[in-house]
Amino acid sequence: MNEPDHYRVLGVSPQAPKADIQAAYRRRLRETHPDRGGDEDEFHLVQGAWETLSHPGLRREYDLLRFGRRAARRYGKAAAKPSHRKVRGWNVAPAPQPAAAGFPAEGALVAVPWHARLRLTRPVHRPSTWAAAAFTAAVAAVWAFCGLGYLGQAVAADGWLFLALAIPVTIAIAVIVLVQTSRGLRRRPDTAPNPPTGRLVIAFLFAVAVIWLAGLSTPWGWALGLYVLTGTALAWTVKRLRYTLALRRSVGGALRQFNAFGPAGTRPKADRSTGKLLREVLTNLPAARLFVALPVDLETRVPHAIVCGDRIALLCAPVGRDNTDVDSVNLPDAVKALDAALPDANVQGWVLWPTLPETARAGETAAVHDVAVGQAATDIGLWLAAGGMVYDLPVLQALRMRLAAVPAPRTGDRTPAVRT
Repeated sequence: MNEPDHYRVLGVSPQAPKADIQAAYRRRLRETHPDRGGDEDEFHLVQGAWETLSHPGLRREYDLLRFGRRAARRYGKAAAKPSHRKVRGWNVAPAPQPAAAGFPAEGALVAVPWHARLRLTRPVHRPSTWAAAAFTAAVAAVWAFCGLGYLGQAVAADGWLFLALAIPVTIAIAVIVLVQTSRGLRRRPDTAPNPPTGRLVIAFLFAVAVIWLAGLSTPWGWALGLYVLTGTALAWTVKRLRYTLALRRSVGGALRQFNAFGPAGTRPKADRSTGKLLREVLTNLPAARLFVALPVDLETRVPHAIVCGDRIALLCAPVGRDNTDVDSVNLPDAVKALDAALPDANVQGWVLWPTLPETARAGETAAVHDVAVGQAATDIGLWLAAGGMVYDLPVLQALRMRLAAVPAPRTGDRTPAVRT
């Protein structure tokens, strides 16, 4: 088998009880910790040995595969047969009768994985290009219809003065709307355009005044009021459609090709338990995306961040691999910094422990959680899926822009390991 000798890594015998294995693990952890001058590879070997030997079922499988008949004497002859690892059927033994009366047990409880409880839906992109285009087309159609209707009412009127005033007013409003729209198209769509609240309020008050002065039953009053109101909103809808198209081009193409992003030249690293966690979450949440070495500021990086919808889960180890990695000490500060930088996102942090500490970590907040890495996929996956399994394109674009701001390393290799 390709796995290392876990007993030799910890320095115990294969017959050692769990208490001796735990004591050896703590001793070897102090000896090989990188912060105390130990070797990083040895440190991860010690972690892997403890994950296997601390679990009774994993240790039993490991012993049977490594020692064969010698292990069968300890676990019994039936354990050495391959049939013990086969599922014979779905017949589940009945549950034991509860001690308290009045609670009948008619069936057995079966453990259901967390992803089986999700209602998988087709991931949708937000904001929608079709919705933005339909809204823009509707506003433009109403604006053109009301302008032509206002001119038609002026032509049909008997007074020449009303016609002489209606034509320049219509042309002036059309010129103002076209100028505002052209100005918006010349600007780069880096951020979502804010609605012109002040202009819309003024246009609404003008429309109400015109309709009231002309009379509620006068068609030209309604046509002129809606012509001004929709013309004020038309420039914003066009800029919003342009921003949506640019967002889909920049982020949509990357989403179809990659499910992990990182700065140019990044070599993603993760131990076996964290890698298993990432694979499980990314596989069962179609809209989830992984960001590696996500910068919090100029000096700190989040090793792994999973994004699903508008929710961002920051993952880190109790002790970082490098000095720039976020760890259990500065994870609350990283959550606050990214939450302030991304007001539209819900950011929470997760410290992945090999085994949970006996006491709660000092300074723990509602947005920072301590979790065992073996059980973290359930908590993180359900929390991400609760926000909706969709693509929030503005949040994804903001995170990709943070990665693009990291300068590429000056090396001879011009091919980045992870494309941004």
